[in-house]
Amino acid sequence: MVARSTYPELLRGHLRVLLGLGDESASGSASGFDVAELVGPTDAPTTRRSSSAPEPALVQVRTADGTEIPAYLLRPAPDVGHGAAVVLVAGHGRGIDDLVAQDPVDDYHDGLAHKLVRSGVTVLCPEMVSFGRRRFPQADGAEPYEPTENTCGIDAAAHLLHGQPVMGHRVSDARAAVQALRQLPGVDPDRVAVAGGSGGGAVALLLAAVDPTVSAALVATYFCTFEASLCSIRHCPCNIVPGLLPELEMADIAALIAPRPLILEAGERDHIFPIEATRAAFARLAGVWEEQGSTPPELVVTDSGHAFRAERSLDALVERLA
Repeated sequence: MVARSTYPELLRGHLRVLLGLGDESASGSASGFDVAELVGPTDAPTTRRSSSAPEPALVQVRTADGTEIPAYLLRPAPDVGHGAAVVLVAGHGRGIDDLVAQDPVDDYHDGLAHKLVRSGVTVLCPEMVSFGRRRFPQADGAEPYEPTENTCGIDAAAHLLHGQPVMGHRVSDARAAVQALRQLPGVDPDRVAVAGGSGGGAVALLLAAVDPTVSAALVATYFCTFEASLCSIRHCPCNIVPGLLPELEMADIAALIAPRPLILEAGERDHIFPIEATRAAFARLAGVWEEQGSTPPELVVTDSGHAFRAERSLDALVERLA
């Protein structure tokens, strides 16, 4: 298949159904996302902090049905904040704690939440199902989870047996975080983007594709082809969304983000998302944006392996949100 722009709403609706989100309007109140809210310490700092890394505040994203999703909120000092905001989704690991780790930084995310907030962006990091504070409850007397241990296998199986991939649950939760972040004073509701790497990149790509109100997306060390990655190399089962192929390869999903800004980052030596396939898939995107008179996506290739370095890619996202 080639990336197409001729009937995006039909494909968007089809993707929503595959994710278990239903085929309602992306902005309609039927989904309940428009009433998600943040609960907890959400005030912006009143003065510049002495530290270049503001203390994250642990908050909750409360959804329409009363579910509370743990999240870290980081707000820039008032003299650097410019109203843009990002929902930042962690990849496999400790969950949101990896995004705010500093001394030492997490090897994959490299202090990513703090990089964003130093650029003047408000950052909300919602915990995804299977990680950190949202791992499957342990049986009484069981050994405690290791810090980086996840419950993707259990959660993926349970969701699939109920007809919804766990990836759809994560996209739904990240979308609730976007809606909650839009209501925060000091945040421009028209400049709220989504970003993530690896498994977080999957959530970011899919969310931006199914919800045209998301302002922009930064997807790192995930964009490739399903054929060269998930279908050829061992990956976590939480990535599986039945029915995507053959109609919706990654480039077809990415094309649904047009004409909004899309930044892609890839590692030259990423062994689970081969760079050759990433470049080939990326080459299919420019025309979709050009047809709509907008700036094509940008691909930032680092000299890293599977790691989110967020150097040029972060700058590019902030430039597009300015």
